[in-house]
Order: sequence, then structure tokens, then C-alpha cells
Amino acid sequence: MNRKLSLPSLLPPGLHKLLRICLVLAGFMLANAVYLLVNRLADGLNWQFFSAGETSLPRFFQAMVLTHTGIGLVLASLLLAFFLFHLPRVWKRNHKSSVLSGIVFVVVGLALVVTGLLILTDAASRDNRWAWWTHVVCAALLPAGYAVHRLFSHTRPARAVRRRFVVIAGSTVVSLVLVHGLTMGGGESTVVGQEQDRGDPPARFVPVGSVSPESPFFPSAATTSSGGFLEPVTITRNEVTSSELMEREVADYGHVRDALIGAETCDRCHQDIVQQWAASAHRFASFNNPFYEATVNDLRQNSSQSNAWIDSHLAEYSNATSTAGRVKSKWCGGCHDPALMLSGRMLDDVDRGTLEAQAGVTCLACHAIDRLHDRTGNGNYNIADDQTDPYLFSGSERGTLGAFLHDAAVRAKPTVHKRQMLRPFFRDGEFCATCHKVSLAEPVNNYRWLRGQNEFDNWDDSGVSLNASRTFYLPAARRVCQECHMPLEPAPLGDVSARDGLVKSHRFVAVNTALPFVRGDEETLRRIEAFVQDEKLSVDIFALSANGGEPIMALDRTQPPLAIGDRVTVDVVVRNRGVGHTFPGGTNDSNQGWLEFTVRGDDGSILARSGYLEDGMLLDPMAHAYRAVLVDQEGKRISKRNAQDIHATVYANVIGPGSADIAHFEFEVPEWLASASVTLEARLLWRKFDREYTEFAFNANPAGFRRFSTPPELPVTEIASHSVSLSVKVDTTRTSGSLGDGIPEQWMRYNDYGIGLLQEGDTRGAARAFSQVSVLAPDRKDGPINLAKTAISDGNIERAYEHLRASEAIAPGDAQAAWVWGVLRQEDGRYDDAVSAYRRVLEVFPGDRAAWRNLGRSYYLNRQYEDAIGAYDEVLAIDPEDRIAHYHQMLCYRALGRDVEADRAASAYAYYSIDESALEITRNYRLENPGANLMAQKIRTHQITLVRGNGEQR
Repeated sequence: MNRKLSLPSLLPPGLHKLLRICLVLAGFMLANAVYLLVNRLADGLNWQFFSAGETSLPRFFQAMVLTHTGIGLVLASLLLAFFLFHLPRVWKRNHKSSVLSGIVFVVVGLALVVTGLLILTDAASRDNRWAWWTHVVCAALLPAGYAVHRLFSHTRPARAVRRRFVVIAGSTVVSLVLVHGLTMGGGESTVVGQEQDRGDPPARFVPVGSVSPESPFFPSAATTSSGGFLEPVTITRNEVTSSELMEREVADYGHVRDALIGAETCDRCHQDIVQQWAASAHRFASFNNPFYEATVNDLRQNSSQSNAWIDSHLAEYSNATSTAGRVKSKWCGGCHDPALMLSGRMLDDVDRGTLEAQAGVTCLACHAIDRLHDRTGNGNYNIADDQTDPYLFSGSERGTLGAFLHDAAVRAKPTVHKRQMLRPFFRDGEFCATCHKVSLAEPVNNYRWLRGQNEFDNWDDSGVSLNASRTFYLPAARRVCQECHMPLEPAPLGDVSARDGLVKSHRFVAVNTALPFVRGDEETLRRIEAFVQDEKLSVDIFALSANGGEPIMALDRTQPPLAIGDRVTVDVVVRNRGVGHTFPGGTNDSNQGWLEFTVRGDDGSILARSGYLEDGMLLDPMAHAYRAVLVDQEGKRISKRNAQDIHATVYANVIGPGSADIAHFEFEVPEWLASASVTLEARLLWRKFDREYTEFAFNANPAGFRRFSTPPELPVTEIASHSVSLSVKVDTTRTSGSLGDGIPEQWMRYNDYGIGLLQEGDTRGAARAFSQVSVLAPDRKDGPINLAKTAISDGNIERAYEHLRASEAIAPGDAQAAWVWGVLRQEDGRYDDAVSAYRRVLEVFPGDRAAWRNLGRSYYLNRQYEDAIGAYDEVLAIDPEDRIAHYHQMLCYRALGRDVEADRAASAYAYYSIDESALEITRNYRLENPGANLMAQKIRTHQITLVRGNGEQR
């Protein structure tokens, strides 16, 4: 029998002692690694004994993570030293198997160290999962590699030694598991806020989302888990890039520009996201926004009229500087000034140069939110103000050993951090409603409930969200706010949350070109312009009619000549193609979108223009505008963003998702244009903040505009444009209603035109356009469905049935057609059939509030009152402020003799109703402002006059 030759050990006493130390450390590392892997497995399988829990993390576990790193590095250093001393001696024996296995062992060990270090760095992202798996595989191979090396060695360890190593390592694993179990309750944890006790609801109607004056944050709907004011550190972390830089920027620019507040800790792992947020409008939301600062100070200083709610609040929370206006400013502060408002500082004088005033919406202003109260907006969130960072060394400053160890623990166990910072509702549009859905009530305006800006419902009740069957255009898939405003963006700085090199953008790009302009941020300005020009809206000079005749459509294809002496009307269609809510959205009393329409001669000179900017950058008052004109109780326009003074709407011209608007321009063709040609041009233009508001903000807040000696001339962005050239003749014969060359792809243009005409009430023109849709796209349901809608608007029930049957032949059982079937059968008194149709709609569009509303109406008309109440309950679950649902519930309760509930519903209806008498306030304004009076009409025809070219060219 062959026996391996026994040779004396090559290890001198010192090296032998070093090996024993390495083996002891290796045994601990093996046990520690098994413990960590079991913990990871427990998280995946939700084993309660080992799982760290939703938001808690035992200190023992973290200590073992850091010990794993520390001892691992020490062990690697000792083994490397051992290798360097040991290899020359082994090499002399020329024992290839031993040498080769030893080298393989060392290579695997080096790979283990390198991947471990990689995991500790910013490269520990989802894109580098290979590093973690390589580390795990190498950790498994290393003990096996050592065993193979000793197997080939001439001096194997004794069996008792091997057994002792296994027993000690296994015992250590058991010990670690037991200690882990005993310390599970010892970790710091997040305290998830409890719903604030707002008292038992009284028998009378209490609006959803109403705030008691006893709340420290009244009239804001925001709350904290503790129920009281929070320390500003909760929002700002008392972190700023440099206090000196912040002070210098406030002095030089009037606000911070490069100094970041509340982001230093986040920047250690999320460099790309922090850089994106640094350029966002969210960051510049508070007193670092000179426009907002002017408006909120105007409210704080000039809204002095108090009321019972304000008095009640001041009785409990007043101080020497408290006023009614400062209380009302907290209504703004819940979204714009969380660091100031939630810490109770908005009742005091605000020092605009402080960290809290310049913070804006910081990382934690959003990511510390742990709950939304309801769907009514107005900052209806809860901040977990007693939330603690469960990781060790959480208070360490950047660049310190403590910060390194803290971040190492986070990377090793990021699940708890993710649960704290990334709530499931962050991915839903309802989270955006928190601040992008606004209403005013009597405590703020001393008047009544009024709807303010509301991007959420404009999106939620649209085809974009797949919640509106009645939409004209339906996307292939549902889109939420975050998909448009937080698209994936490259993460070149190594953000640990990157996936495939991309992160969700935190630039929140929208249409605010004013903020980047005043701070000189050209990159962000370019991004915004590219965003709004990316097929968000389209402009189409589509139709022309002469002397009141039928329109000739698709002008760029039909190119009808103009005849001298004709009175011509040109129809320009503006379509909302890619905006997920109305265009424009937001603060439309200060926003300014408009259509510039120009007629040019064949030499390029301007013959007429509507929608020009006058001297002083004021917009032509007769322009076709996309905005809202609101007035106060004296009939004066709301021009300072003074929302608290709004009483009535003169007009609000916006375009819903997938909808269209038509501007009509009328002029007479003069004799001097004979044998010439003209070019019709239309441009959709945008300016964030009109000139009046810009001048107000500058004059009211010069400290915020330090870079400007005069009011800034805000940029004007061209969103979309179109032009058509036509010849001019002395006499001409046109084919009335000519429809072009019949190219199938043109159907959408006719559809857009029909949509605009239908919304104007021109059912005859709409039917003409939709008929052409059916001709150009006979395999699509759009033509017959829209013709049916038009027939219903005309009251022609039989014609509507005819078109719906045509639609059914193209798309049997279609849910969008079912909506029209329901409306038609309801009009026809066939309520059971209407119910069946609406039920079909709701199978595909379960969040369709209009379908639920009409279903309830059909039940009511069919005397199924309980069923009707249930349908309206569904409406109110979607929108608790839906006055129509409250009204019809009142009718149902009255029919059932349930008077208490009926009275409550009647009160709700009265609370949310429109004050029709307030429209009288707009009369004088409209008389004095013919442009506003024109835009308040259903059909807007702008009269322009052609004059001989003045030589101006563009």
C-alpha cells in the first residue's frame, strides 16, 4: 500500500502561531457568514424569528455586519503575510499540487476581498449584484479550497483538530443565532404615525379633509406622528453644503443656488438623485423661490380679516407676532415650507436667510411621509417626526469613520432603509395629489369652498389613467404622474439605487421655466423646453370657411385660394396629445399660454398678428389664451397669486387630456392682395408667469431678485407650430367642404377638429368632421362612436342608435361604446339597459367616476334607491368632494324617507356647489376687458385686420 511520505513541517514557530490565529479568525468568519446568510434568507421567507421587521434593525446584527467587514480585512491581511512568508519555502520542495492548490486558494481569497471592498463602496448597487454573488461564491469556495490544499499537503492537520474546528464554528453559528433572537427587541425602530384624533364626527356634515383649529398646523391638513410641532432637523437634518456659501448666495442672488440643504447624508449613496433634485422646482419651493416669497408675504401681511376658525386657533397658539395672515399662510406652508410650517415658525417673523427658509422641499420632506389622510389634497400627509435612523453611527458627519460604518451597515442591509424611505404609495399618482390638488375654504378665504388647482383629478378622471371610458383617445397602457415627471435617467455618478444604469429622475421636470431662468440654470431651462416640445401638444391650421359657408378642411392638402373681398375664417386646432392632465395645469391665474396667429405676405412681411407681445412684454389682450382669469369680490383680477381673495372665474380655457380646442381667426381679404400669396402661421407659446405677476413679485420682493435691476423678462417657449401658404385671386370657385386627398393617416386631424367643434356646441360641424373620420378610417370605432355622441348632443336618438350599431359591427362589446350606449338608453328611458351598459363600462374602467355617477342616476330614475346610493358611494370614494354625487344621494335618501342622511347630503351639496350669484361679479370685468369677454364665450372668433406689410420679417 502506497503511503504519502511524511515530511517535517515547513512552518517555523512564528508562522505556525500566525496560522493558528488565522484559523481562529477564519472559524469566526465562517460562522458569521452563515449567520448573515440565514438572516438574508429569513428576510426573503419572512421568518419572524430572524427577520429584521418592517422598520427595525437589531444593533447586534449591525455589529456582526461591521465585524464581518473588520475581521475579514484583518484576516485577509494576515493570510497575505502568511502567504508571502510561506510560499518561498514551499516552492523549494517543488510539490506542484500543494503549490498550485495554495495559489488557487490565494486567488479565491483575493477575489473575496476585492468583491467585499466593492460592496462597501458606491458600486454596491443593483447593477453590481454580480459582486455580491461573487463574494458569496468565493466565501463558499474558500474553506473548500483550504481543505483541498491541506489534502495535497504532506503535513495534514490531525483529525481531532479538524473536528474541533467544525464544532467551534458550528457552536459559534448557534450562539450568534441565539444572541440575535434575544436582541431582536433592542433595535431602534421607526414609529409609524397614528391617525390624529380629530374628534367624533358630529351629526352635521363635516367635509372630508377639514382641519380643526385645534391642530397646530391649521389650516394645513398636514400632521405629525407626535401630534405637535417637529424640530426642523426632521426636514433639514441641519445639513448644508456650506453655511458660508449659503449666506453668500442669499446675499448675491437673493436665494440659495448651489448650496444644498438637507441632502448631505443622502448624497453619500444617491449622488445622481441629489444632483437631479438640486435643479428641481421642488427644491426651490419656499423662500428660496422669489416669486412664491412675494405671494406668501403678501398673504401674511395683507390678509388681515379674521374669522371664527382663525380666532379659535390663535386662542391656543398665538404669540406676540401672530396675525390672521400668518395663520392663513400655513395653508401654503404644508407644501411649500415644510421646514418652517411644521416647526411652528410661520406664526413668527421669517428670516429669509435661515436654513429652514431656504430649504424648500428637501429629501425628507417627501420621504419622511408615512401616510396620506385622504384624497382631498392641501398637504394631507403625515410626517413620521419621531422616526429614527435604525443604523449605527447615524449622526456621523460625512468623511468620518462613523459615517463609513453607518453606510456600510446600510449597504449590507438596505431593506429597512428602503422600507423607511420608499413607501408603496410613492409610486402612485395619489401621492402627488397631496400637494397638487388644492381647495380653499372659509377659514382661508372668508367666503366658501372653492376648487383650486387640481392636476390629480384632471389626470385620474381621464383616459391617461384608464379611468374615463368617455375619453376620445385611449392610450395603450395606464400612465401615472411619475412616469412623465420622473422618467428613468442615466446615473453616471454611481447612485446605489440605479438599475441598468438608470434611476427615477428627481428633476420633476414640468413647465416652470421661470425658476431656472432667474437663477441662470440654462441646462434645466433646456430640459424643460425639450420636455414641453416632445409631442405634448400640436397645432394645426386645419380649416377655412368664406362668407359663412361650409369649411374646407385639411388646408395644407386642399390649399384653397383666397378670393378678394371674402370674409374668411381660419380654424386652428390645438390638441393635447401628451399632457396627462389639462393644459395648462397648476396656477393658471398666473400662468400664460397663448396662440400667436400671423398672416404674412409673400415677401415675409407681417400683414396681421394676434397674440403678440406689446412693449413692456404685456400680451395682446385679444389673444387666444390658455389660462384662467379670476376676480375678487370687487371684480378685480387676481394678479398676485392671492388665492385667498378669489371669488369668481371670468374664464378658464384649458385643454383636457386627449381633447382639443379651436381658435377662430376672421379677416377680410383686401384688394391690394390680388395675385399675391399669404402664409398663415400659428404658434403655441408658453410663459411661466404673466408680466403683471412678474412685475408684482419683483416690486414686492426685490431682495429675492438681487441679480436683476428691473423685473426679469421671462423666457417665451414655442411648444408647437404650423403654417400653411395660400394663393390670393380676384375671383375663385371653391368646392365647399372639400376633404382632401383621402390619406388614411389623416383621420386623426379630422377627429381633433370634430372634438373641438363638439365642445363648442357646433354639432353640425362636428358631424361633418366625424363623418370624414369614418371614411378615412373605416376599421376604427372612433368615427361612429363620436358621431353617436354628436347625435345625442343634438337630441337625435334614432341617429345615435344607427351610429352605435355601426360601431358594434366594428368592435363588438367595446367598453367605450358601452358608455355611449348607457347615455343613450338613459336618455331613451330604458334604465335597465342603461344599467347593463354602465356595468359593462365598469368591468374595464372600474375607476370611472362618470360611469358610477350615471349608473347611480339610472338606478334612481328606475326607483332603485339603495342601489343608487351604493353607486354614489363609489363616486365619493374616488372624489369625496363630488357635489353631483352628494346631490343625488340627497334625492335618494329623501325618496327613502331617511331625512337625517338627506339633510347631511344636502349640506354637502351646498358646501361644494358653485356660487352662481358670484358670476355677476364678472360682468363689469368682462365689459371693461373685451379680450376676456371673448375668451369667456363658447366659440371664440378673433377679428383681425390685414394691413400692407410693414417690412418686418421673422
